[in-house]
Amino acid sequence: MTLQVVSGIDLVEIARFRELKPEIWDRFARRVFTEEERAYIGNSFERAAGIFSAKESIAKALGCGIGIITWQDMSISHGEAGNPQVELRKGAADLALQQGITSWSISISHTQTIACAVAVAIKQTP
Repeated sequence: MTLQVVSGIDLVEIARFRELKPEIWDRFARRVFTEEERAYIGNSFERAAGIFSAKESIAKALGCGIGIITWQDMSISHGEAGNPQVELRKGAADLALQQGITSWSISISHTQTIACAVAVAIKQTP
């Protein structure tokens, strides 16, 4: 058995989220973030940008864009130590299974202006 690593990275300006009108933000947040993610985000645009960036980096690691999979097909949660964790559902889970992806590592960071995420997928091939 051979292990292969694929990764994706994404950067996003936090101001893009902060500058959205409240009615647009609400619609956007419901489309992009799961209920659990919205609870974690609260009023933090930094957290929103970080999770958004994480989902983009996952899609890149899967080798597809949003459209082939949906925002709701990916969920970012946080462990007891605050470490981000990936959960794939529906189309994203199917695509990962087809590609032989068995595990994920995700890292999210931000400054005052930019959020960044790196997703690393581990593939096992015969």
